[in-house]
Amino acid sequence: MVNGPFDDLRSTTSVRCAIGVALLLLLAATPAQTDAQAHWAYRPVGNVAPPRVDDASVLHPIDRFVRARLAARGLAPEREASRSILIRRVALDLTGLPPTSEEVDAFVGDARPGAYERMVDRYLVSERFGEQWARMWLDLARYADTKGYEQDGNRTIWPWRDWVIDAFNRDLPFDQFTVEQIAGDLLPAPTREQLLATGFHRNTMTNDEGGTDSEEFRVAAVVDRLNTTLEVWMGTTMACAQCHDHKYDPFSQVEYYRLYAFLNQTEDRDRGDDAPTLLVPPRGQRERSERLTANLAGLRKELGAPNPEGDPARARWVASLRARRTAVAEMKLHWDEWRSIGPFPGGSRIAFSKAFGPEKELRLEKGYGALRWVRRPDYTDGKVHVDLKGSNSATYLFRTVTAASAGTLGLSLGSDDSIEVWVNGKSVLRKNTNRAAAPDQERIPLTLTAGENRVLMKITNGGGPSGFYFRPIDLEVGRDVVAVLAKSTEALTPEDHAVLTREYRRVGPEFADLRAKIVAAEAELAGMKGSRVPIMRELSAGKRRETRVHERGDFRSPGASVRAGVPAMLPGLPDGVASDRLGFARWLVDTRNPLTARVTVNRFWEQLFGIGIVETIEDFGTRGAKPTHPLLLDWLARRFMNDGWRVKGLLRLIVTSKTYRQDSRMTPRLRNEDPRNRLLARGPRFRMKAEMLRDQALAVGGLLSSKMHGPSVMPHQPPGIWQVVYNNRRWSPSPGEDRFRRGLYTFWRRTSPYPSMTTFDAPSREFCVSRRVRTNTPLQALVLLNDPVFVEAAQGLARRMLDTGPDRRGIARGFRLALARDPTERETTRLLRLFTAERAHYATRPKEALEMATAPIGPLRQGISATDAAAMTIVANVLLNLDEFLVKP
Repeated sequence: MVNGPFDDLRSTTSVRCAIGVALLLLLAATPAQTDAQAHWAYRPVGNVAPPRVDDASVLHPIDRFVRARLAARGLAPEREASRSILIRRVALDLTGLPPTSEEVDAFVGDARPGAYERMVDRYLVSERFGEQWARMWLDLARYADTKGYEQDGNRTIWPWRDWVIDAFNRDLPFDQFTVEQIAGDLLPAPTREQLLATGFHRNTMTNDEGGTDSEEFRVAAVVDRLNTTLEVWMGTTMACAQCHDHKYDPFSQVEYYRLYAFLNQTEDRDRGDDAPTLLVPPRGQRERSERLTANLAGLRKELGAPNPEGDPARARWVASLRARRTAVAEMKLHWDEWRSIGPFPGGSRIAFSKAFGPEKELRLEKGYGALRWVRRPDYTDGKVHVDLKGSNSATYLFRTVTAASAGTLGLSLGSDDSIEVWVNGKSVLRKNTNRAAAPDQERIPLTLTAGENRVLMKITNGGGPSGFYFRPIDLEVGRDVVAVLAKSTEALTPEDHAVLTREYRRVGPEFADLRAKIVAAEAELAGMKGSRVPIMRELSAGKRRETRVHERGDFRSPGASVRAGVPAMLPGLPDGVASDRLGFARWLVDTRNPLTARVTVNRFWEQLFGIGIVETIEDFGTRGAKPTHPLLLDWLARRFMNDGWRVKGLLRLIVTSKTYRQDSRMTPRLRNEDPRNRLLARGPRFRMKAEMLRDQALAVGGLLSSKMHGPSVMPHQPPGIWQVVYNNRRWSPSPGEDRFRRGLYTFWRRTSPYPSMTTFDAPSREFCVSRRVRTNTPLQALVLLNDPVFVEAAQGLARRMLDTGPDRRGIARGFRLALARDPTERETTRLLRLFTAERAHYATRPKEALEMATAPIGPLRQGISATDAAAMTIVANVLLNLDEFLVKP
């Protein structure tokens, strides 16, 4: 053993303490504890002007910022790329699809001034624009067609995905795009589209597994919503403040939960039905649905209009109610206590339809089989009882009521789930439903004879807790009306008169036609087939939750109570907004907020250049990367806000710059001085996203479907992929053109995403992903060479090439379709040599030739030989695997 000079010190308690104190002081000396305002991202967005440059021909503001930085490093920009490269670059960036041959020819042949700008504008108004940019947003929103966690059951939320596509296509201003997704339900008189927009935060995962703590997973969803919001809009990684003060950025744990409070007041919770939901009609019925909804709102407003207190008809109606109330009192009703028997087992549908005995013969002493009647004095009227036993079963409840004289009164009922009621052996209510028990779900008249009357109820439960609600009422009116009738006419207040007017319009004969129109409109709306989509809905004032700090991030250890608010070092809420989710949304896009505009323009820049001005697009904090062009970032952010937060305007500004239009070739000097193109001395060049690779292959193969919107589809994937996940659902390949839809529409299962997209770095969407990491693995080459989707695309491209000819003309067409350019003579020669060799190979193997030419795409058209098609498929496969095809030029 070798002794060191400090061995004696190691065991000294005082020294250990001194070292500990020094470490604590070192940890404390973080940027968050020094001068937070000094950090560039927390300063107000500056009003900067583009710098002057020596070259007077440099007019575009972006180019002036970039040239100034290049000049400081002694670098010059690259020349402009060729027109064929430019149109392919712009088409891929703005629409996610390659240009057609006709589009290439039109642009290359357009010698008029402004040809480039006109080409850009055509792609900006293409419907494919929305599909391309929605893909980016779906990663941020953690969009998927399933709920996540172990069971990962299906979720219907694709209409929200379609809303995002449409929002980008119509260039919805980004501030409005933000507000509608965060708090569209809180806008004044929100439209169906604004309610649908709130599906953004219903993409959080829910756990349907039995025995879990619903509050735990509700809290997890709210935490995820907050973390996602801060990352997407503010480039802030604040998740660690869930448990303790942020170690590096100026955000405390208390401030985290003040932000959390904004999102903690929604109705949704961790439950299987995804409530609350919005019925979204099919696209073909939406216009009619909107008209009906507007008409219905007008009818309801008319029905709810004030009624004169001196109206004789209303006075007569009130007098009749008082008389009926007196008549019920004279019946001198006596209610016996409840008895119950059950549960009688059986599936919910079977149990509802099956007669187990009590409805046929009431045997109060003997019972039925091993089941006996039990007295339940604890079942009081006017209270929801949720302790009925048994799942997928039926329970009966019985009681008697004695009346001194015959008469009718009202009965208010509720049930979990289905309910049937008999009075003196006659069925008076039968409703098969699935719901939680609540007051006043059903209201029926109860006709009684003088003497004893028998009331029997059957509650059928389809799973989970079960219960009922029962309340006799003097009149078939609400409890608020009954309370008003208990007062004398002279004692009625204006509020009491309003209650009577509302009820009078609900039942009065003068308003029968108006009510009939409302019922008809409601029935037509209810009859429209549609999809139930999860949305956000705020809790009512009486049900709002108290938000507390979670000690160490544990919701089971609530600490101090907090109110909704924003971090102290950032600007406060805008003037005149409430401290609610809508106020929070408006704060995010307040022009005083130093982060949102910067983060947003940086995100769009990253999509076009492959790397952001701030590389860590998800983290603008003190531990994130510094901007390479800070003044350019501020100029873009200010311009974006001043231009009304228009995304298409921002993208047009960027792609029309000379910086974007540079050739992307790498020179030896740039490889040494700027290998990652951070100084922007050349054009962008990087491998495309997973969906783009698939879409591009299908497009050049002539297979891509132009169909937009609708439920997610299931293209081919290897068999057995889903066998590794929890439930027994199966991947059912979509028929017809649906298997050739864009990747955006592929069914996305969180526990088992589409395998070829996962291979090319697509996320599981279990949480927000701002940047997809680009990897390079052998599996990717295997997918491109052998995956049936890419093989079928090669077969389609081969047939298009053969339409021109099994020679150099076909080779040239393949290049123009795949790469938007003509091949060189060397390329043509090599590929013709490959075609000749493969044709010779398949000429002696007709069975292999037929399989290569037709599986899986289908039979050849007349006039094309299997040998030629198989050989050209190999050539097409080479084109689809070229680096130039897979990388944005």
